[in-house]
Amino acid sequence: MPDARDEILAECALAFGGNSEDCNKYVKAVSGPFFDPDLFTGPGMNADAIVALLRTSADWTSLGTSQDRAIANAKAGQFVVAGMTSAELQSTNGHLAVVVGDDGQMSGTVRVPICYAGSLNPAARVQRKRVSETFGAQVARDGKISYFSRDVQTLPAVFAVSRLVDELRGVRVPTTEMARAPADDKGKSKGKTAAKPKAKTADLKRKRGG
Repeated sequence: MPDARDEILAECALAFGGNSEDCNKYVKAVSGPFFDPDLFTGPGMNADAIVALLRTSADWTSLGTSQDRAIANAKAGQFVVAGMTSAELQSTNGHLAVVVGDDGQMSGTVRVPICYAGSLNPAARVQRKRVSETFGAQVARDGKISYFSRDVQTLPAVFAVSRLVDELRGVRVPTTEMARAPADDKGKSKGKTAAKPKAKTADLKRKRGG
């Protein structure tokens, strides 16, 4: 049975195509299946607001700017968000990414996490790349990116790993809102019985694409 680390990675891949044009939209899309109720909802929840929330919320653990802790927590199956505000980036907008449970890779002499990120800037949209490739090499190497982690609360009733494999095979699982199953403290499903869907349960009959 897939664990949270694999599910987060698969959900990152699945969400990228339809949500990569904005970093906060992408983080919201990826995090949705793992938390109930959904996180980061409401007006004005842009990257700056989300980073501010992560820094003050008792539900999230601040990892500071530790690249190693971000890598370790993501590999342990926690949901890990990387973020910087617009002021920190000296830019018009802040930026966010989802760290996945891969070993880090070197950026210069510094080992940095691997992530997925959407962005208003097409050049900063990354899939399973180093955080230095979306936030910028210098800020990553200087240790200026903040990281936050949290245990997942739920897993999709139709596992993201299974949906990703189906997508690669050309099989579609049409859905507007997947039902979700509770996750235990290790990020694994407690059983095959799904929780009640938070909105509309999807028609889970699989149909081959054209």
